[in-house]
Amino acid sequence: MAVDSRRWAVITGASAGLGADFARQLAASGWHLVLVARRLDRLQALADEIRNAHRDVDIEVIALDLSQADAPAMLLERATARNRQIQALINNAGFGTYGPFEELPWDRQQEMLMLNVVRLTELCWLFARHMREHGQVAHILNVGSMAAFQPTPFFAAYGATKAYVRNFTESLAWELRDTAIRVSCLSPGATRTEFSDVAGIAIPALSDRTQMESPDVVRRGIAGMLAGKPQIVPGFINHLNAFISRLLPRRILAWGAVIAMGGRETMRDRAGDK
Repeated sequence: MAVDSRRWAVITGASAGLGADFARQLAASGWHLVLVARRLDRLQALADEIRNAHRDVDIEVIALDLSQADAPAMLLERATARNRQIQALINNAGFGTYGPFEELPWDRQQEMLMLNVVRLTELCWLFARHMREHGQVAHILNVGSMAAFQPTPFFAAYGATKAYVRNFTESLAWELRDTAIRVSCLSPGATRTEFSDVAGIAIPALSDRTQMESPDVVRRGIAGMLAGKPQIVPGFINHLNAFISRLLPRRILAWGAVIAMGGRETMRDRAGDK
């Protein structure tokens, strides 16, 4: 069978939010897509939407729970079937758990750690090897967070996973600098998606007014990815926060994170329970 040399992108967490917008915008630029998420109905609806808008775009839909141990290998096998050569991996799948660390269910936190850290790392390993074999210019984009730049009380384990993603991505980008593979980390701040609902966060009014729209974040993410930037921080407010994080004491940054995410209410609730 002949090699399929068209531009193919794998997008995890593609059923909503940033993942869905990555699919829409890459399809508009002529990329063919492998869409991955747990919710098959949403994936199929998104695929139908994109096919109607871009008749020449081929789409493979894969319903898969990436927190499962065998999922990354299964994804690589299905994504590269029919001699497809993957030229972009968008590691977008992930979620956060919000609240006092010791009060959050451990099984949920363990699932988060597995998805945000272990599976992302394994997918990078698998697809980087695939990309080295086909030798074309290729991209890996890991979706991090502004939470990586500071301590994040009540978001402790989530923030730690994103600090890992940021440092891992920068290290991998350096290792692969002399190859055809470009590795980038996109670090969004507050963005209008389902993320806060899933995490159980009530965004304060001030933070809500500074949220970015998902298509804007994705547009900047794709531009940075294609330019080969190791770190992509979208938006003026996020750039400012990243700069300030280098200057202020870590304790002050922790207080700022609590205020921005409405953690003061959590602190009051805990005090009232005692």
